[in-house]
Amino acid sequence: MEGDPLATPGTSNGAGSRPAGQPPAYESVVMADAVSSSSLAAGRDSNYRKSSEFEITVTDPVKQGERVAAYVTYKVRSKTSMSQYKQGSSEVIRRFRDFAWLYDKLHERYKGIIIPPLPEKNAVQKYQMSTEFIEQRRRGLQIFVNRVAAHPKLKYSNELQLFLEATEDVWMMEVARMNQESGGAKKTINNTMQFFKDLGHSATNLMAGKSDDEEEDPDYLKVREYLVHLESHLIEAHRQSARLIRKQGELGIAVGEFGQAAEKLGKFEEGSLQDAFVHLGNHAGDLSTVSRDSANSLSYQFEAPLKEFTRMMKSVRAVMADRTNALSFLQQAKADLDAKRVKMNKLKSTPGIKEEKVVEAERERDQADLRLQNARAAYETIVERMNEELARFQKERAVEMSQVLRDFALAQAQLASETARSWSSLVTELQPAAPA
Repeated sequence: MEGDPLATPGTSNGAGSRPAGQPPAYESVVMADAVSSSSLAAGRDSNYRKSSEFEITVTDPVKQGERVAAYVTYKVRSKTSMSQYKQGSSEVIRRFRDFAWLYDKLHERYKGIIIPPLPEKNAVQKYQMSTEFIEQRRRGLQIFVNRVAAHPKLKYSNELQLFLEATEDVWMMEVARMNQESGGAKKTINNTMQFFKDLGHSATNLMAGKSDDEEEDPDYLKVREYLVHLESHLIEAHRQSARLIRKQGELGIAVGEFGQAAEKLGKFEEGSLQDAFVHLGNHAGDLSTVSRDSANSLSYQFEAPLKEFTRMMKSVRAVMADRTNALSFLQQAKADLDAKRVKMNKLKSTPGIKEEKVVEAERERDQADLRLQNARAAYETIVERMNEELARFQKERAVEMSQVLRDFALAQAQLASETARSWSSLVTELQPAAPA
C-alpha cells in the first residue's frame, strides 16, 4: 500500500461491499422533484476540480427514522486507479456524521492543509427533511469528497481510503478504534488546560504591549488581511446573488400573472383585439416559464457555487487559526524554557542545595526544550504547507470563479435572447390588430 506522504500510515481496511438490508432506491422513498433538481445541478457539479484517479458519486439519499431521530443515508460509489486501494470500485452506505468524521480527522492530522468544507448544518431544515434540503446536502457532500480525492496530498490519506472502502461493520469498528486512540476525554482535558495557558499568554502579551504577530512573516500578514477582506466581499456577493435570483423568479411569476390577466381581459374584446390579448397572454406565459426555469438553474449554477466559495473561506480561516495557535504554542514554549533555565541556574547557585533538586530542574529544562523543538517543528510544518496551499487555493479558485461567472453571463445572455425573440414574435403577431 502506498504511504501517506503527510501522516503516519494507519490500519488498512477491508474493501467495501453492499451490506445486507441496504436502503431502497432513492426514487421509491423521496419525492420525484428531488430527482429533477438533481439533473438541474448536473451542470453545476462539473465546475469544481475532480481527480483523474477517482470517480466518486454520492447518490440515493434515503431518510431513516422519524422526528428528532431522523437522518439520511447515502450511497457512496467510487472507482479509482490508485494502487493503494484493494479494489478498483466500491459502494458503501454513509450518513452525514460519517462525512463530518472524515473532515474532522483530516483537519486534525493535516495541519496547514485547507480541508474542503462540508455543507453547513441546519437544524431546522434537518428536522423538516425537505426534498430540496436533502438534495442540496447530497450535492454538497459529493463536492466535498471529490475535492478531498482531488487534493494532491489528501488523496493518499488512510482516512479517505477507509471512508470509501470499508463496509458498514468495518467502518464502525475502525472509527471507534481511531476515536479511542485519539483519546477523547484526555483531549478535552488537554484542550481545557491549553485554554487557560492561552489566557495567561495573552495576558502576558497585553501587559508587555506586544503580539505574537510580531514574530510572523510580514508577507503572510498581508495575505491574511487580504483573505479576511476577500471573505467579507464573497459573503456580500453571495447575498446579492441570492437576492438577484429571487427577484428574477418573482419577475417570472409577475409576467405569468400579467399574461393571465391579459387573457381574461381579451374575453371582453372582439376580433383582432381579442386575438392580440390571447397572443400576449400566451407569450407572457411562455416567458414566465423561461424566467422561472432560468432562476431555478442559476440557484445551482451561480448562487450555490458562491455559497461554496464562502464555505471554503471558512476552511482557509481554520488553517490560519491553526497557524496562529501554533505560533502561540511556540512562543509559550520559548517562555517556558526560559523560565526553566532561570529556575535551574538559580538552584545551582544556591549554596547547600540538594543534588536531587538540581537534577529535577535539569530534567524539567530538558522536557521544556523538547516541547520547544516540537512546537517549532509543528509551526514550521504548517508554514511550509500553507505556502503551497494558499498558492493552490488561489489558482483553483480563480479557475472555478471564472467558470461560474462565464456560466452566469451565458445564462443571462440566453434569457435575454429568448425574451427578445418572444417579444419580437409578438410584435409580428400583433400587426393585424394595429390601426391602419
